[in-house]
Amino acid sequence: MSLELDHVFICVDDALAAEHALADFGVQFGLRAVHGGQGTANVCAFFDNAYLELLSRHDDQELQSDAVRPLGLWERLRWQQTGASPFGIALRTGDFDMPVDTWPYEAAFLPPGKNIPIVTARNARHDPLILLIPPTLPIRTRLPQEHRGKRRRLTRVLVSGPRVSAMPADVARLCNPEILAIRQAPEHQLELDWDGASSGEFHDFRPTLPLAFRW
Repeated sequence: MSLELDHVFICVDDALAAEHALADFGVQFGLRAVHGGQGTANVCAFFDNAYLELLSRHDDQELQSDAVRPLGLWERLRWQQTGASPFGIALRTGDFDMPVDTWPYEAAFLPPGKNIPIVTARNARHDPLILLIPPTLPIRTRLPQEHRGKRRRLTRVLVSGPRVSAMPADVARLCNPEILAIRQAPEHQLELDWDGASSGEFHDFRPTLPLAFRW
């Protein structure tokens, strides 16, 4: 049994500028949505095994509601002012009940009776938001797209930040450390590897957004 990458997200202040920076680099986006009741909107780019999501503000009142507040999204979306981690990591559990300590987020956009298991402690805004996608939740699937001229597989995620905690022990036991790592660093940064970073190429999107690709 193991946890697999489902998607990663970045909270962005200027969604249009972030999307344009990625599109100019060669990333294609294939889905846009509004998360009713959560106060966010997104745009997603699909790889062969996972996807990248840009998350932005849509309704400030919903973002600050009692149901959403424990996620820290209000602070994450303003991370440059608050210092909160702007990143999230969603992990698929497969067809097994994973022995991971979570709390239920009853998202308004889910079917009645469904919830998203959240690994990150409530209000732990300086840590990336880690959540699980169990088989009982609807899976967001789209055909993989070409990025920078070819289809890509997301093979490694590195999340950095000045006040992040170590990965929870139960998650670390179930997730390959060569696929997902969390570390302290002077700045917030998300590094994504495509296809094992076999070509040695690298692109940093700062200062537009705290993201770098290796492929």
